[in-house]
Amino acid sequence: MARIDHLYMPDENMDSLYTSQNALVRFVHSQRLDKIVEFVAKANLPKGARILDAGCGEGHLIQRFHQQMPLHEYFGVDIMDNAVRQSHERVPFAQVKRMDLDSLQFPDNYFDVVTCTEVLEHVYEYQDVIAELTRVLKPNGLLIITHPNEVLWTFSRLLLGRRPLRVPDHVNAFVPGFMKRRVGLRVMAQQNLPFGLPFGLSLTCLLAFQKK
Repeated sequence: MARIDHLYMPDENMDSLYTSQNALVRFVHSQRLDKIVEFVAKANLPKGARILDAGCGEGHLIQRFHQQMPLHEYFGVDIMDNAVRQSHERVPFAQVKRMDLDSLQFPDNYFDVVTCTEVLEHVYEYQDVIAELTRVLKPNGLLIITHPNEVLWTFSRLLLGRRPLRVPDHVNAFVPGFMKRRVGLRVMAQQNLPFGLPFGLSLTCLLAFQKK
């Protein structure tokens, strides 16, 4: 059996992040989803609010949203056929489609919440994606973005003897200040995960924005 590299997961193995025998791996990736759900739950959205997960993968975040807030309307989009198929199986109540994130087929000001977690580091034209996420978000709506700390991930791969050192499909590296400027919306919160340490010592940054 091929070794599963928990510091780099190709599309067909993404489920292994949440079912890993490594407790730390399960904690890191599950906590990220839990923190997103926790933040959105505190927003006291109206019944039937529309929530979009852009780059939804196999639907894990949508599933957790629905477990906590079953009365909302859920949407997911992803570019990977396999991810969309698995999402249909995991979250049949959601409207999940294969779609490019830089050309979302939704009206302006359509969603109450848009999430995009651990996605933008994979996308060359990430600014086009940010523009689309903002376009489909309602005024006063919430946009939640997470991105990894590439320096710490690279250092972790070095310590564990992984090659190549850079995660192969990560084409961008972000820091929170840069991401805040690129998004350009009101910053509601920043959480550095998993332990709330400064970003330089954290694996992931969660940023929550509000559209005016």
